[in-house]
Amino acid sequence: MSELRQKTVRALRWSYLSFLTNLLLAPIFAATLARLLDKEEFGLFAIGLSLYSVGQYIADFGIGQALVQKRELNAEDVRAGFTSSLGLGLLATAIAWLCAPLAGQFFHQPEVVPLFRSFACLYVLAALSTVSTSLLRRALHFKPLMIADVGAYVIGQGIFGLGAAALGFGAYSLVLSVGVQYLIQLAVSYAYGRHSFGLTFRRESYRHLYTFGGRASLISFLEFLSVNLDTFMIGRLYGAATLGLYNRGYNTVSGPLNAMARSLTRVLASSFSVAQHDQGRLRSAYLSGLLAMSTVLFAAAAIVLVSAREIVLVLLGAPFAGAIPIVAVLALYIPFPVLGNLSAVLAEATARLGAKLAVQGTYLLALLAAFWSVYALGWGVLAFAGALVVAGACRSAAYAGVARRIIGGGGREIVRAYLLGIACGLGTGAVMFVVVSALRAAGVHTWAIFVTEGLLGTALLALLALFGPSEELRRYTRPLAERALRLLRGDRLRHASRRA
Repeated sequence: MSELRQKTVRALRWSYLSFLTNLLLAPIFAATLARLLDKEEFGLFAIGLSLYSVGQYIADFGIGQALVQKRELNAEDVRAGFTSSLGLGLLATAIAWLCAPLAGQFFHQPEVVPLFRSFACLYVLAALSTVSTSLLRRALHFKPLMIADVGAYVIGQGIFGLGAAALGFGAYSLVLSVGVQYLIQLAVSYAYGRHSFGLTFRRESYRHLYTFGGRASLISFLEFLSVNLDTFMIGRLYGAATLGLYNRGYNTVSGPLNAMARSLTRVLASSFSVAQHDQGRLRSAYLSGLLAMSTVLFAAAAIVLVSAREIVLVLLGAPFAGAIPIVAVLALYIPFPVLGNLSAVLAEATARLGAKLAVQGTYLLALLAAFWSVYALGWGVLAFAGALVVAGACRSAAYAGVARRIIGGGGREIVRAYLLGIACGLGTGAVMFVVVSALRAAGVHTWAIFVTEGLLGTALLALLALFGPSEELRRYTRPLAERALRLLRGDRLRHASRRA
């Protein structure tokens, strides 16, 4: 196994830690928050966080991506990256503070103004960790990054966020949660990715950072607008309470998904960047990753689709029952952002930003037209979810075409990966539907059905990983399963010997 492959495998294993932690804890945190905050407070938080993310693209400007992608990196590049991050963080804070009243007017929500300004204070904090995080990503040293992610999530969200919500801080409890998470990530990333805090103002030091980073930032901003377009439009057209209901449904589906996407994107972007001049390695890595993720994601989508009723009633409670159809529709959306992002990361790592810009710009315009048509026809927020699913599938297909050109073929393998994933999803969904329908018909309690859905879904995903079509998944999971069996057998033998 090559050194790059070994590093990538280790990085992916640590990324699974972050994903599994989110998968296990996100439902608990979501269920707790749903009982501490009402729909309007969730709506205000969704607006504030989306507005905060707008300034985040000014504060970042693709500097981190440029540091990872640059073929040769020297101390001057690091100083230029730190100087840029610090200056842009201060600039974003000033702009957000001044523009907060305009945001309040746009959403017809005066409460947005102080909330947005509270979020704006976090830009500099986030910017300070840009260089250290990028240096760790560049070296494929993901262990400290994933530990920081997990620790920040557990402490920031689980202790400070939930604690502040219980004390009555409302939407501001989530601002506190984000701030604590940034502090922890900054401390851990700098401890492992130390760099000079020296500043530089030599113009030539910024040429690559801003040439690549500016285009990457523009694309990321278009991606951000696409992801948050429904939030902006629903918040303005339907109000904070309706947005809160939609946001809870969306986050119930996308919370663990986003964690997985962030982890995989950071690992694969770094790995693809290292191998960007070796088309054979790029092709092999992309196709194996596509099949592995397609297998898991379409099956996960089927599990969420069948289980939507119990997921909402158990995690969010009866006041959010209106989110059940939203969760069911958005379950179909689950595979497409991650599969599309895999191709998008490939384009970014090989500096094919023109193609990425074209796909993302077209997607944003199509999504805007679809959402506006939904509102004009008076179809409501459920139709927003349906439009998002259709547009997400089209974006994923477009990015697959871009990936095919980058790796020099492989169209049949790409189509095969999607079809096998869909087949796994249909099979998983059929088994789930038969079992869950029988339990509902028998009048089994909602909590009991929810637990059964979780256990059955986990078992079906494990079977797909162990015996499914992805060789990559089998290679990773079978040794783990064999090790677990050996440990189990050892425990049984020790127990038998003690009894004897």
